[in-house]
Amino acid sequence: MELTFWGTRGSLPMNTPEHRIFGGNTSCVSVRAGDNLAIFDAGSGLIHLGSQLEQQGANEIDICFSHFHSDHICGMPFFKPFFNPKVTIRLHSFGLAEATLYDALTSYLSRPIFPISMDDFQAKVEFVHHPDGEPAEIGDLGVHALEIPHPGGAHALKAQAGGKSFVYATDTEHIIGQPNQALIEFLRDADMAVYDCTFDDSEFEQRHGWGHSTWQEGLRLAEAAQVKKFGIFHHEPERSDAALSDIEKRAQVILPQSFVTRDFMQLEV
Repeated sequence: MELTFWGTRGSLPMNTPEHRIFGGNTSCVSVRAGDNLAIFDAGSGLIHLGSQLEQQGANEIDICFSHFHSDHICGMPFFKPFFNPKVTIRLHSFGLAEATLYDALTSYLSRPIFPISMDDFQAKVEFVHHPDGEPAEIGDLGVHALEIPHPGGAHALKAQAGGKSFVYATDTEHIIGQPNQALIEFLRDADMAVYDCTFDDSEFEQRHGWGHSTWQEGLRLAEAAQVKKFGIFHHEPERSDAALSDIEKRAQVILPQSFVTRDFMQLEV
């Protein structure tokens, strides 16, 4: 299973001299197992992935959404395969949410917010909804979902293939002293996992209700679930390269198999 992190930033894209090492694109991760590819979320990092897929001549594409907030869908109108009539794109959503994926995308891609609509896409676009407990089957790659606490609803996603597993658990808020036991079981023995590490524990008390968690809570969950590799993900927008490097050093003292994810990082699971 090959992972590529096309976007690792949270909430909105950033581009300053202090965001060169870890990057400023919002959430997008591709998971490849053999000939099968699943894309997790469609943040601004999706743009660069789209260019690569166009060059490769990909004509079957699957995008799985954790939820529909703007930083997780803002790459959609710039994804080149949408404008290729030879391409089929399946958009996967899971469980329950306040709005459907179709509602979210048609609202986002409409005037006065954006000058084009989904009607301008030339690819064949299919909306595939998976009720609770039903996985998405993308060839030999299976994607399961678990509902996690976030305003408007969100899901952690787990990709499984060839006996390996990758968990993508972003955009969730924890309760201090009450670890999310369902999420721990979802993470259990994962070969690789990423988690919403927007804040530091010292910042968290001032940000209740914002829908995000801390890198320290991520380490606690990863340790409890015996995750083999753990990636700090969904960085606070203004968090500088220097600050993220410091977080990585501190995290590795606590959990040596942890690291801070960065845009364009590639890993083999």
